[in-house]
Amino acid sequence: MPVVSSLIFAFSVNIDAFLVGMSYGIRKIHVTFLQNLLISLISFAGTLLSLLLGRRLLAFLPDFAAACAGSIILFALGLYYLYKSLTVSGHSLHSESLHITLSLKETLLVGAALSFNNIGIGIGASMSGIVLLPAALLTFLTSAVFLCSGNHLGNTSHLRLSNRCADLLSAVMLILLGICNSAL
Repeated sequence: MPVVSSLIFAFSVNIDAFLVGMSYGIRKIHVTFLQNLLISLISFAGTLLSLLLGRRLLAFLPDFAAACAGSIILFALGLYYLYKSLTVSGHSLHSESLHITLSLKETLLVGAALSFNNIGIGIGASMSGIVLLPAALLTFLTSAVFLCSGNHLGNTSHLRLSNRCADLLSAVMLILLGICNSAL
């Protein structure tokens, strides 16, 4: 049963990676393999740390504090894209056929946000007796798969939007994700 509980844990902490990937795909921002790897490694490190130090961290950091930090970053990214979508003129900033990628700073911020979201859950999972190695490895793998899948789905022709609408939809998704994560 340790693998099943680890798989459930990994899916639950990484569903937001799918949504973040999709929001970038909608805006035609391609998350490269290396960026996905870096984001997943940061998320993995945060989760591993929380699993390793679960009982000790709980004495100093309530579960909600780590979740709030991740939610604040996601919410702030959402506000940034909302601002960007509302202040951009009617003209597109880049060609509709052009794909851009995340900057290193944005890649690190996304990794940190996803990692912070995992810390609170990791502390609780650690206290409940989840097995460390399967949980950590499955968290890394599902993060990479969910982020890539969401990014690919968001960039499909069914979800292609103008840059302004895409930024607005992405902003709303990130803001809602930040609000939902803070409410949990």
